[in-house]
Amino acid sequence: MASEARRRLLPFRDVFAVLFFVAVGSLLEPETLLGGLHWVAIFGVLLVVTKSGVIYLFARLAGLERPSQMAVGLSQIGEFSFVLVSVLFAARAVSAELHAGLLAVITLSIGASAIAARAPVKGWVRGGTEHPPRPASSAAGMA
Repeated sequence: MASEARRRLLPFRDVFAVLFFVAVGSLLEPETLLGGLHWVAIFGVLLVVTKSGVIYLFARLAGLERPSQMAVGLSQIGEFSFVLVSVLFAARAVSAELHAGLLAVITLSIGASAIAARAPVKGWVRGGTEHPPRPASSAAGMA
């Protein structure tokens, strides 16, 4: 039953994802974005180094599998940040350049994490289904 609901809702998820990116794209003015490129660089580096780096480090220390995919998947700046920066911009609490730069970073992080988190890891995805890596078999040494 859950798989049937998931199958029926999948097209709506795709439609809403497209609408989100179209809405963000319509809010960005190219000349304002060019003026805010330094904000894109600053927040992009902070996002990758601090958030992704910390998640990757903790995942490695905990011994979890695929720490790089976990770091990429969890390090996006979510839709709430989009709402928050838009409210701050409407209240004139942030400049147009900062607003455009943050919208660009938010959009890039959502898109990049959606793609990178689903990227196959060598030796992990076999035949279209996920299987954990096979441990070295002791039977192989007996043959």
